[in-house]
Amino acid sequence: MYLHLVSALDPAHKRVQISNDRGRVNGWTGHDRVFGIRVAVDGVPRPGAADKAAASAPANRP
Repeated sequence: MYLHLVSALDPAHKRVQISNDRGRVNGWTGHDRVFGIRVAVDGVPRPGAADKAAASAPANRP
């Protein structure tokens, strides 16, 4: 498993573009391959990340 930066969104095709931390684009992957959203770095919340994580959580998850 790897942590990637989501660098672009393609909602029409339900996919995201993933990149690394050196500015290189790795390609596109489907929403079903995104397993998590980082909501904080070193204890500092990332703006808007918590809302995105809550919105993407499955309805049957506690």
